[in-house]
Amino acid sequence: MSEKTRKILVAIDILLILLTIGFIFGNSLEDVEKSTNSSTAVTETVEKIPPVKKAIEEKRLTFGKLEGIIRSLAHVAEFVLLGALVMLLLLLSKVRPLAVSVYMPFFFCLLVGIADECIQLTNDRACEVVDVIKDFVGSLIGGGLVLAIYGISYAVAKRKAEKKK
Repeated sequence: MSEKTRKILVAIDILLILLTIGFIFGNSLEDVEKSTNSSTAVTETVEKIPPVKKAIEEKRLTFGKLEGIIRSLAHVAEFVLLGALVMLLLLLSKVRPLAVSVYMPFFFCLLVGIADECIQLTNDRACEVVDVIKDFVGSLIGGGLVLAIYGISYAVAKRKAEKKK
């Protein structure tokens, strides 16, 4: 990859990271009523999906329990994306040694998760440690996926290069 292409990708990745953080913080800035209405709307949509509807009936899930599951998955999903983008930025920026710097994206995502929960205190919502843990797990999944893909592609490229020799 050319240096110009790498710099463009870094700029795009930084923009996507900022947009993702803006989305995460934007959700936290919602007051209790708006947040509840958003969750209710998503839950009502999800419960209409046939496999979900069947699972609800089989497990006898209440609407509130389903809403709690969806809220938890939302925490994880937001941070899967953030973790992947921040890890990608680390790889694109060629910070070395990678073995030491690989922890930086996870620490960054942890700080974003803590800030996210603290923001909720500004509008009478609860700040919950368990949500920070969900966020962190999401960042581990996202960052881990990017690292796994990077590792596989590196190994394949190395093997191809050795075959050419």
